[in-house]
Amino acid sequence: MNHREDLEFQLQKATLAIQEVIEDLKITDKEKQETIKKLMNFKEAIIYKGKELHIELEAA
Repeated sequence: MNHREDLEFQLQKATLAIQEVIEDLKITDKEKQETIKKLMNFKEAIIYKGKELHIELEAA
């Protein structure tokens, strides 16, 4: 797997994780907000890494 595929895969996983948190009825809204914030930061880090490597990532 090359860098582009790896980063796009990570971006997709983070996006799916965010969706799972949103749909999880067992956790509180506060926990959801905190988890989503962390996952969004992770997505931003992935996008930043792609820019550092001059890789155009497909939006996920």
